[in-house]
Amino acid sequence: MAIFRTAFASETLFRTVNLNVIVPVETYGRLDVRKPKKFKTLYLLHGFGGSQDDWMDYSNLRAISEKYDLAIVLPAGENSFYENMNSITGRYGDFVGKEIVDFTRRIFPLSEKREDTYIGGLSMGGFGALRLGSLNHRTFGKLFSLSGAFIIDNIAGRKDGYRDEIADYDYYVRTFGNLDHLKDTEKDPLYCVKKAVAQNDMPEVYQAVGTEDFLIKENRMMREALEKEGVKLTYHESEGIHDWSFWNEYLPKAVEWLIG
Repeated sequence: MAIFRTAFASETLFRTVNLNVIVPVETYGRLDVRKPKKFKTLYLLHGFGGSQDDWMDYSNLRAISEKYDLAIVLPAGENSFYENMNSITGRYGDFVGKEIVDFTRRIFPLSEKREDTYIGGLSMGGFGALRLGSLNHRTFGKLFSLSGAFIIDNIAGRKDGYRDEIADYDYYVRTFGNLDHLKDTEKDPLYCVKKAVAQNDMPEVYQAVGTEDFLIKENRMMREALEKEGVKLTYHESEGIHDWSFWNEYLPKAVEWLIG
């Protein structure tokens, strides 16, 4: 097991950024265990208000990586919803969906095969995983979303003074741009899904949400939309709220689904 905490100069963000990478290159006490030359890889996204350290700090990520011989890349997405903001220093969609994939494949022994490359996340990261996974459907073979913050319908067309459980009007405009022209653009995960479906190249999706989660309605609506589009979907609901107890229950299940 090797854990890298590194920083590199990002061309898409015009600054130095932090990145965590787990590569299960060897097993302590069992150096005779045969490992793949290039590892299957999960790009795992944090939620709103989080960082690249969240999954390392709050989940059993290292054991999961070792159990499945799965490399895991943990980028810092700030509070960007993994969108390309209206600034040359805020292209987080390109940063996570393209630049980090290219960078990590150059530096670490990661498979370049689509069927070995996955993206997933929680809350804001679940939103980002669905959007980036479908937008970059030639890169990612499968994706998962835990308690996805599918808020596009909630904020589309909102006016100055709006505020909800996540943020306010000013934040949403900085992140998504003109809210009157938000639907049916690449800032909308469902639009990206439809484009991938039209090309017969939509990744398989795993979706889970707690029945007491404040985003349960949004997740059920997304489930219905994905099913309507004919996406191959595995969907789960069970008791739980928007917290690490729920995400720690479903992360191993989502990873097992990815590898299976």
